[in-house]
Amino acid sequence: MWRMDLKARVELAIGLAVVALGTLLLVSACGSDDGHGHAGTGTMTSNGPAGSIQVKLVNWAVEPTATSAKAGTVTFHVVHDMQHMHTTNEGGNVHDLQVARKNADGIFEIVGQVQGLKMGDTRDLTLDLAPGDYELQCNATEEVNGQVVAHYVKGMHTPFKVL
Repeated sequence: MWRMDLKARVELAIGLAVVALGTLLLVSACGSDDGHGHAGTGTMTSNGPAGSIQVKLVNWAVEPTATSAKAGTVTFHVVHDMQHMHTTNEGGNVHDLQVARKNADGIFEIVGQVQGLKMGDTRDLTLDLAPGDYELQCNATEEVNGQVVAHYVKGMHTPFKVL
C-alpha cells in the first residue's frame, strides 16, 4: 500500500491546488462575456464601466487609479489583483473594500462596501458621494498560523477626496 507522510500530503495538496488554480484562470480567461466587458465568472476582463475608478486590492495596499472625484455618483471598479502572488503563511487571499467618509470628529463612517473578493474577482460599487475627505479601506481580518492578520493595520487604506 502506498503511504505518504504529512509533509508529502501537504506538498501534494498545494501542488494540486496550484494546478487547479491555473486551470481555473485559463478557463476564466477564455470564458464568456456578457457583452459589456464583464465575464460571467466575475474575473477581470476590463477596467470597469466608463468613467469608473479602478481600485486594485493587493497585499498590502489599496491602489485606486484616481485619488479624488467630483461629488455625485461615483463608481469604483474593485479588483482583487492577480499580479501578486501569495505564500501559504501570508494571508490576503480575500479582500474587502470599504469607502469611509471622515466625519467632523475625525471618525470614519462606512458609506459603502464590497466584501469577500477572492483573487481575480471584480465588483462594481456605485455610491452618491458628498464633498469631503474619505478613505478607501480593506478591513478584512483573518487567522494565519495562529495569528490574527488585520489588513487595515498591514497598510490597506488610502485617502480619497470628493470635491
